[in-house]
Amino acid sequence: MTKVDNNQRQKVVSKLKPLCSNNNQWNAYCDYLDIMISEQHKKLEQSDNIVSIHQSQGAIQVLRSLKYLRDEALANG
Repeated sequence: MTKVDNNQRQKVVSKLKPLCSNNNQWNAYCDYLDIMISEQHKKLEQSDNIVSIHQSQGAIQVLRSLKYLRDEALANG
């Protein structure tokens, strides 16, 4: 990632601090992500081709990484 991309990322993440600081909103956000992860797990279990399996694995990885958004947003002061 370039320096410009990193600066842009930090600006956007800092705008999400209100979501990350509000426990009710954050918990609802995490619950939503958990539902989406569960849906991907079902697709993964029912899939019969390798492309669908890889797509579901990638989706689960991205959804789980979004759960770490709070740590990133609040760490950058």
